Amino acid sequence: MDELNRLTLALTELRGLVEVGFERTNGSTALILQRLDQVDNRHAELAQRVEQDRVAGEVRHAALEARVDAVEREAVTRSQLADRTRQIIAIVTVLVAVAGALIALIQLTRG
Repeated sequence: MDELNRLTLALTELRGLVEVGFERTNGSTALILQRLDQVDNRHAELAQRVEQDRVAGEVRHAALEARVDAVEREAVTRSQLADRTRQIIAIVTVLVAVAGALIALIQLTRG
């Protein structure tokens, strides 16, 4: 009977160790699951921020594109500026010639 008591005691101790091991495993599993939930929440927050930043970036990009388009429509190129300068010089030349002719005509009529 002594051997039966030792076997019962050993099984009882083994059962206690197994129960403690299961409780530790359950506690560790619960902690891991809690941390995974936190990671999932953090991931969702970061994904939302990335999406908001992407949308804001697209809005800024569209605004900049519109500004560049407006500048391109209103900008004067060098060749256009050179053409305008030649036209102004030609007009001023004609005006000076006409003024000179008028002055010469006025002096001829007085003299």
